[in-house]
Amino acid sequence: MLKQIAALTLAVSTVVSSVVLADATTQPTTKKHFPTAAELAHKIADAQQKDADKLQVAYFDLNQQFAEKPADFSLFGQPQPTLRELLAHIEQAQNDPEIKAALFYVGSGSGLNLSQAGEIRDALIAMNNAGKKTVVYADTYDTAAYTVASGASRITILTGGEIFVPGIGFETMFFKNAFDKLGVQADYVQIGEYKGAEEPFTRTGPSEELKGEMNKLVDAYFKQISTGIANARHLKLDDVKSSIDLGVLPAKQAKEAGWVDDLVDPDGLRDLMQKELGGEVNLQHDYGLDEKPKVDLNNVFSILAFLNRKPAVSNKDKVAVIYAEGMIVDGESGGSMFGGNRIGSENLRAAMRLADRDESVKAVVIRIDSPGGSALASEAMWQSVRRVEKKKPIIISIGSMAASGGYYLASSGDWIVADPTAIVGSIGVVGGKFVMNGLYDKLGLTTETFSRGANANLFSSTSAFDDRQKKLVTGWMKDTYTQFTDRVMTTRTGKIQDIDKVARGRIFLAADAKGLGMVDEIGGIKVAIADAADRAKLTAGDYDVEVLPPATTFADVLAGKNGADAAATVLPKIQAGLPGMLGALPADIRASLGNQLDLMTVLQDRPVALMSPWVLRVK
Repeated sequence: MLKQIAALTLAVSTVVSSVVLADATTQPTTKKHFPTAAELAHKIADAQQKDADKLQVAYFDLNQQFAEKPADFSLFGQPQPTLRELLAHIEQAQNDPEIKAALFYVGSGSGLNLSQAGEIRDALIAMNNAGKKTVVYADTYDTAAYTVASGASRITILTGGEIFVPGIGFETMFFKNAFDKLGVQADYVQIGEYKGAEEPFTRTGPSEELKGEMNKLVDAYFKQISTGIANARHLKLDDVKSSIDLGVLPAKQAKEAGWVDDLVDPDGLRDLMQKELGGEVNLQHDYGLDEKPKVDLNNVFSILAFLNRKPAVSNKDKVAVIYAEGMIVDGESGGSMFGGNRIGSENLRAAMRLADRDESVKAVVIRIDSPGGSALASEAMWQSVRRVEKKKPIIISIGSMAASGGYYLASSGDWIVADPTAIVGSIGVVGGKFVMNGLYDKLGLTTETFSRGANANLFSSTSAFDDRQKKLVTGWMKDTYTQFTDRVMTTRTGKIQDIDKVARGRIFLAADAKGLGMVDEIGGIKVAIADAADRAKLTAGDYDVEVLPPATTFADVLAGKNGADAAATVLPKIQAGLPGMLGALPADIRASLGNQLDLMTVLQDRPVALMSPWVLRVK
C-alpha cells in the first residue's frame, strides 16, 4: 500500500512541478513545496511508528448483531460477523503480546441474545485473568449488554445514560377464543402432562403443570442474572435485587450503586484508556479482521475473480462445526415466514456425510439452537449423527435452546455442553389436527368426502377424531414418545438416573439439566470445540475449525453445484419481509406467532411433532 501511495504521489508531484516550470515567467517568485514520494513515504512511516510506539488496544464493536451460523450463500462475503469469529478475535487479542487492553463498544444497544452475551462475558473474564484490562462502554445497557459488561475490569456509561435490567418476565399467548370465533377447533393430543404444546390452541390459559414449569424457569433465570451481577461486581445480592426492582437505573445512580465505574461519553474513552493504562494508546479498530480483497470495478476479469474466490484450503487436521438452528423439518432447510431458520433433515445428513468422509475432520461439534419440530426428521438426524459417532467424537453445543426435537438431536452426542442460559428438555410429543368446518360454514364453503379405507379421512379438516381414531393417534404418539426416551437413554444411561423425572414435557435451565444428567458441562461453543479437539487428541494451534457444509459460492451456482441448496436457503429469507401490521408487532410476539405457525405447518405434513411451543426472550 505504501508503494502505491508513493507512486501516486510521485506522479502528482511530477505533473505539478512541470506546470510550475512552464509558467515560471508569469508566476510569483514564491513557490509552494509539494512533498516528494520519498518525503511522503517517510511521513507515513513516521506516523505508523508513532502508533506502534503507543500502547496497543484492541477495539471490538458490539453495536451490531452476531450470527450463530455463517451465511450459506453471499455474493459479497459474510453479511454479518459470527459469534465464533468474535470469540476467536478476542482470544487472539488475549494471546497477542502487543495488545495491552481491549475496548468493547456497545453504543446505543447490542443485538445479542442472553446466550451470546454469556459467552462474550466469559471471554472478557479470560482476558482479565490473562492480565489484560477490558473496558466496556454503552449509552444504555439492557440485560444482555450488561451481562457482557459484568465480565469487564471496567464498566463505563454515558453520563446521561441508563441501565435497564427489569428482571425476568415471560408472556404466553393462547388462541382458543380466537379459534372459537373463527369456527376452528384444535383437536390435539399430547404425551407428557408438562409439555404444554397443545395448550395455546386448546386453552385460554395455562394448566397448573405448565404454570409450574414457567415459574420454575422464571426463578432460575432471575437467580442466575441477579447472582451473576452480585458476584461480578462484588455487591450484596439484596442490593442488586433492589436496583433491579427500580426498573431503570440512571447513570449517576448506577455508579453510586456500584453497577458502573465511570461516566463518560464516547469521545472521552481514549483519555480514559490512557489514564487506565498510563500512556498514549492506539485503538486498533480493525483488530483481527482479514484484509478485504481488492477489486478493480473497471475490470470484468477482476470482478469475476472476486466472485469466484474460494476459501483457502488448509492441510491441518480439523474440528468440523455443524449448525442446527431453527425448527426441525423433513427435507430441505430454508427460511420461515417470520424470518427464522429451518433445519432440514436432508441438509444435516449431508453435512454429517461430509464430516464422515473427510479424513482431515477428526471431530465434530453440532451447535444446536432449536425448539424441535418434526419427529421423523429428528429421528433421521439422530441416526445420521450416531453413524458418524462410531468413527469420530461428536460434541453437542447447546446455544439458547435444545427443546423437544432439539434435545432429541442433542442426545445423539455422547457429550453435551450447554450455555448457562440454555433451555433444555421438553421430552414429550404433541399431535393432532385443526377442524375447520365451522370456519368453512362462516365463509359459505362446503366439502364432500370420497374415501376408501378405515383411516382415509383420519386427518380430514372437517371432522374431529372419533373415539377409534383418537385411540389410534394416541397409540402412535405413545410409540413416538417411547422411541424418544429410548434414544435419550441410549447415550444418557448412567447419567440420567430416572427418565420419568426429566421427561413428560418438563423444561430446565442448563444448570438444573446438568444436575439431572441431561447435560455434561456448562459452557459455550469455545468449550465444546476444545472438548472435541481434546477427545480427538488434537493439540491447540495444530488444528483448524471448519464449518460444514461450506458456504455456496457464486462459482458453485454458475456450475450448477449446490445451486438448489443456495436458492432453498437464501430466497425464503429474502422473501421474508413481513407485510402490514405484522412487521409492527413486537419482536417477541412475532417470534411467538411464528413458532405457533411453524408447529401448525409441521403437523400438516406429519401429525406427530416434537416441539416446544414457547419462545423465551430476555430483555
